Amino acid sequence: MAQFAGVESFTIPTSLIPPVRVKNPVVAIGTSVNTVAEPKLIFSFDEYVNKFGYDGDYTRHTLDEVADVAFKQYKVSPVIFISVGTDATDTVNITSTTIINAISQWIDQLFFLFRLIPSTLIAPKFSQDVSVAIAMAGAMARISSIFEGMAIADIPDTVAISDVPNYKNTNNLTDDNLLLTYPSVSFDNKTQNLSTHIAFQQQLIDSKNGDIPYQVASNQRLMIDKASKTLTLDEANYLRSNGIITALNFIGGFTSWGDRTSVYPANTDPVFAQIPVKRMFNYLNEVLIRTYWAKVDQPLNYRLLKTVRDSVNTMLDGWKNREIIAGGRCEILENENPITDLMDGIVRLHIFWAPPSATRKLEFFQEYDVNYIKTLFQ
Repeated sequence: MAQFAGVESFTIPTSLIPPVRVKNPVVAIGTSVNTVAEPKLIFSFDEYVNKFGYDGDYTRHTLDEVADVAFKQYKVSPVIFISVGTDATDTVNITSTTIINAISQWIDQLFFLFRLIPSTLIAPKFSQDVSVAIAMAGAMARISSIFEGMAIADIPDTVAISDVPNYKNTNNLTDDNLLLTYPSVSFDNKTQNLSTHIAFQQQLIDSKNGDIPYQVASNQRLMIDKASKTLTLDEANYLRSNGIITALNFIGGFTSWGDRTSVYPANTDPVFAQIPVKRMFNYLNEVLIRTYWAKVDQPLNYRLLKTVRDSVNTMLDGWKNREIIAGGRCEILENENPITDLMDGIVRLHIFWAPPSATRKLEFFQEYDVNYIKTLFQ
């Protein structure tokens, strides 16, 4: 081969890698007018009607409720709809098993179908069944083997307010990947599930924050005009302190009320119990996997380790400067990386960080100061 003579220029990979921007849709499983064979990513109400049909009968076609709440009331998109068929009681019997089978069949496939990770799973009406709620939480704990999300399930209205915490514990509805809501609500004289509202209320808030889920939906306006049970502040706080999200009509109209996962108060660790902290850990997990997946099978050398570490630190510094997190850093610790693991191609990076908790309580102290009275004579 002839020798090259002249000048050549080579491109060196950038030492900092920009993170992958993620947008995580709500996934809704239920019944529809038209039977659709596989999940569909839907961006508008008209597109939903074209694919799934619509008659507005939420008791028979639960995905119609989702379409109304998402596209009309909160005006967010897209939504992944999974139809298990038409719930016509004279021809088809949709059971909890039907929903559980759909969860098992489809949740792990969604990333490969749409290249999107579902942040939230809902199954209006059906999630009132304990077995469905547990299956939903289990599915969101490990999506496609490596991602995490949240499930939102409803506690039936037939449970008295005072019995809700006992219902939760007795039925083992205590999971850090599960949010529980109570009671049902309504809009324009149509009964709807609070889980549907919380899912899209949270999506709306995320969209205003660059799709970074550091703000909880609690104490934000609900697009409803009534709740099936009128709760006092004490009752709402009773549910909230037991890991239940509810609707409160106190100051500013109806708002959501609750910032804890269903694992609370049995587990008070913020990483598992506080919704915004839990969701931020899920979010960072996805960002890291999707950003640095391309580094797998690259030569394990100093440049690769420095690039990854510095890129993560740059991202965390940016989040801190925007007050998305309190602070964070990424380190490669020698005691976490034994030579035998490095020889085997395994390297560990340790991220220390702190997403902000939701402000739960403000306390003001009032004191009568007699010195201000003395100023009357000055």
